[in-house]
Amino acid sequence: MVDLWIMAPSPARQDSLAKCFRSESGVRVMGTAVTFPVLKSLIGETPADMALIELAEMQSASAREWLIELMELMPLVLLSPEPEPAIFNRIRKTGPGGLLRSAASCEQIVYAVKSVASGLTVFDSAAALEPSSDEVLSEELTPREAEVLRLLADGSGNKDIASRLGISEHTIKFHIRSILGKLGAASRTDAVARGLRSGLIEL
Repeated sequence: MVDLWIMAPSPARQDSLAKCFRSESGVRVMGTAVTFPVLKSLIGETPADMALIELAEMQSASAREWLIELMELMPLVLLSPEPEPAIFNRIRKTGPGGLLRSAASCEQIVYAVKSVASGLTVFDSAAALEPSSDEVLSEELTPREAEVLRLLADGSGNKDIASRLGISEHTIKFHIRSILGKLGAASRTDAVARGLRSGLIEL
């Protein structure tokens, strides 16, 4: 028997997802939650084997932190309204887990949950993007450049990055120019997006 928690943005959606499992004798829905803190609290009170989580359209930094924390507790099957390369890369590296489109059918969701419960990793090709040919690095990032890119992904400015790494802002600007060139990126935001898609940085 697979014990499953469900998290979705609305009671109606929670109910529709729970209905997918009502005729499945091998899966028992332990309950539903609307937010990450509530889900974490419920899991603490009543442990389960895994969780099915529908992601909102725009994921905040705090939501990503919650996801990382939950991934360390149990396998997750995530439903996403749009491609999520960063989440795809994290599940691919840590597995088992699953990533499907929010529009996935009940049959697909049930299949994914059962597969992940068996230790497999399941991806919907439309919910994950692989790096395209124009995102292949012309040259590998140095360890320091990779560190700067991770801090850029956290939303840190040049001054903050310089302070955290103990180097000058001028040096940070030099590293960023180098990162943009190696990734073929037009801006800092583009560099972060390309870094996530290529797996150079994670959530």
